[in-house]
Amino acid sequence: MILIQKRYRDDAEEINEKDIDRVKIQLTITRKVCCGGREKKSYDIGWIENPKDMKLSTVKEYKITDRVLEVMIEP
Repeated sequence: MILIQKRYRDDAEEINEKDIDRVKIQLTITRKVCCGGREKKSYDIGWIENPKDMKLSTVKEYKITDRVLEVMIEP
């Protein structure tokens, strides 16, 4: 079972690992730049093949396409 906990929430959503072949993880970082602006950068963390018994926290958003769970994590 894959548990996904979104940011600022205590409950976790459950996803059956039989519906997923792999998990793609992407990290998004927002930082302050001069003059009050913000800059957003995204980094591709990688893939997890055959995921089982995972818990992902601080998830901003996720989607399932073609048996691939794409997760965007934001600290």
